[in-house]
Amino acid sequence: MLSRFLSALFQICLVGATLALFVVALFRPDLIEQFIEWIGTVVVSLGAWNYLIAFTTAALESFPVLGTFLPGQQVMLVIGGFYGNIDLPGIIAVSIAGACIGNWLGYIAGVYYGEAFLEKYGDMVGLGRTETRRLRVQIQKNGAWFIILGKFHNFARAFIPFIAGSMGMRARTFWIYNIAGSILWATVIISLGVFFIEHYEIILDWLQYIILGLLVAFGLYIWFFRREAFMDYLREKQQEIEEKSHNHRP
Repeated sequence: MLSRFLSALFQICLVGATLALFVVALFRPDLIEQFIEWIGTVVVSLGAWNYLIAFTTAALESFPVLGTFLPGQQVMLVIGGFYGNIDLPGIIAVSIAGACIGNWLGYIAGVYYGEAFLEKYGDMVGLGRTETRRLRVQIQKNGAWFIILGKFHNFARAFIPFIAGSMGMRARTFWIYNIAGSILWATVIISLGVFFIEHYEIILDWLQYIILGLLVAFGLYIWFFRREAFMDYLREKQQEIEEKSHNHRP
């Protein structure tokens, strides 16, 4: 319950921050520009500490439970944007290393504690029977792509290595997917940060339209492509809740 609450709280804060950013971009874009410049000054002043921050952030992003509510990807974008201009290969390299190690620790935890942890604490951390089953189905069906591309989703990134370990996926197979996913994720996120900082003045001019367009595109995607799957999930989750409620009645 704690992890689910923190994750939900973070999502609410993220939505609130997005709406606030939309309003500020509409009426006072100069404030956003000043804030970006201030962040840049702080990041550059940290110097070589940025390597440690990038490594630690990338690793913690992949930890079970912890990775679901840490704003690690946002930190990576900021570090990549401001320090990537100074040493892009170095920041990408330490981020890849951190992501690989974080994924591996999550996998090992799943191998040794996966089943027992899920049985005892699954519901508390947002991994009920429904979520666990769906993650396992996707790993079995689309193992490589699901593990690689799952790095870009905060919930999947935190729990896929753990679930893969609990399922008994071979270590060698997992390492192949782990390395590929970490390279892709770190390179894309850091590069996006660099792109944003290099063009942020132009982006700020169009920010309100970009945010609105992304929200509309996401809504349309869910409605036209994921609506049935989402409704299936809700029905399955409701059935799980009802069964558990029935089992706990005296």
